[in-house]
Amino acid sequence: MISKARSVGSFFRGQGRAGFTLIELLVVIAIIALLIGILLPSLSKAREAGRTVACLSNMKQITVGYTAYAGDFKEQIWEAGARNPLRYWYAQPENPLQAISTANPAKIGPGFGYMQNVDKIFECPTNKRRTPTKLTSSASDPQWNTPEGRLQIVLFNEFLSPRAINFDYTMVTGASGARISGNYFVAWDQRCRSRTAQQARTGAPPQNELKYIRSLPVFIEEDSIWWNAPSPDGMWSNWDQITNRHAKGGHTAYIDGTVELLKLPRGPQAESQNDVGDFTANDLYLQGRNGWFGVSPSWADPQRERLFGWANNPRN
Repeated sequence: MISKARSVGSFFRGQGRAGFTLIELLVVIAIIALLIGILLPSLSKAREAGRTVACLSNMKQITVGYTAYAGDFKEQIWEAGARNPLRYWYAQPENPLQAISTANPAKIGPGFGYMQNVDKIFECPTNKRRTPTKLTSSASDPQWNTPEGRLQIVLFNEFLSPRAINFDYTMVTGASGARISGNYFVAWDQRCRSRTAQQARTGAPPQNELKYIRSLPVFIEEDSIWWNAPSPDGMWSNWDQITNRHAKGGHTAYIDGTVELLKLPRGPQAESQNDVGDFTANDLYLQGRNGWFGVSPSWADPQRERLFGWANNPRN
C-alpha cells in the first residue's frame, strides 16, 4: 500500500506545471507595459474632457448669476468696476460712493449673492487658480494695504480654498452694465495674427479683417500669465489674453447666457508677448451707431474707461 501511494504521489507530481520561466515573465510584463502605454493617454484625455465639462459648467453658473441679477436691476448686469471711488464687481467699499477706508471697509460684491458656492465656481478644475508665482495675502505687506489690495484681500478672507489668485475667470470691462436683452455685434480683429500682443492698435479695423463671435462676452477664462497673475484684478482688458488650456481654447460666457469654448490665435511662445500672433483684449470690437469700438481697452486709461452701461451705446 505504501509503495502504491508513493506511486500515485509521484504520478501527480510529474503532471504538475512548472512556474513561469524568466522569458515568459518578461513577455507578460512587456505586454502589460504596452497596454498601459496605450491606455494612459486615453485616460488622460478622458480626465481632461471631464475637467473641460466642469469648467464649462462653472461658466454657466456665472451666467445664471448675472442673468438673475439683471432680472432685479432693469435687465442690466452688475458693474465691472469704477475708478472713483475704486470698486470692482467682486468687492467694493461698504458705501460704494465713498473711498475705501477704515470707516468704510471692503465687502463682497453684490453679484455673489446671486450665486452659490462661489469659491469653487471661479476655479477652473484644470488650473485651480494656480499661477507661476504664488500670491499670498498678508496684512503686513504694503501691497495688501492699497485700495486694490484691500478689495482683493476680502476674498482671501472669505473664500476657503487655498489658491494663488481669486479667479480663473475674469470680467470683460466693456460688459459693465450691459443689458441681457441687448443685440450686440462683436468681432475680433484678425490682424492680431501678424502683430505682437503689446503692439499699438489704433483706429477702427477694416470690415474685412473682422471676424464675428457669438455675442458680447461677459466673462473670459483668462490666461494665468497674461495678465491674471501679474495683475489679479478680476478684470479682462488691454493686453489680457484668453487661456488655451482646454484643447487650445478657453471658455467664454456671453451676455445672452450661452457659454462656448473659444479658440483664438496664440503666438508660438506661451511665455512671451513679444512673439507675433497673440489675440488680446485690445483686438475685440463692438459695433455702435458710428462704427466699431474697442470693447476692453486699458483699464488704467481714464480717457477710455468703459463705464457702466457703455455697451448699450458704445463710443470712445
